[in-house]
Amino acid sequence: MVLTDRPLALPLLHQNVAVNAVDNILVRELTWGQKNLDEFLPSYDVILGTDIVYIEHTFTDLLSTVDQLSDDRTVVILACQIRYDRDRRFLDMLRKRFAVQSIHRDQGVEIFTARKLVR
Repeated sequence: MVLTDRPLALPLLHQNVAVNAVDNILVRELTWGQKNLDEFLPSYDVILGTDIVYIEHTFTDLLSTVDQLSDDRTVVILACQIRYDRDRRFLDMLRKRFAVQSIHRDQGVEIFTARKLVR
């Protein structure tokens, strides 16, 4: 299992892993849109993202990263609030490369699954 975040959040992420005594977890820096994601390959069985769909200028990089780190067996799970039209635009972008399904909604938070489209 690999947990990722931006550089500023890594110390807290390391601390949370240590406090919860979770074994076999790697904590890594990940910047969406990186051209070289070789250190994260091969693809993952599950990619989980929570509350990551809110800054529109990051959507292309986020989608590119998820696309590079997944294959046709990967299940992508996203939990987020769809508050604005820009959030819906991200889902529209995602649907161009992935089959997206809303699987749960509660108190404004929606959970989606996505699998790569077969091309």
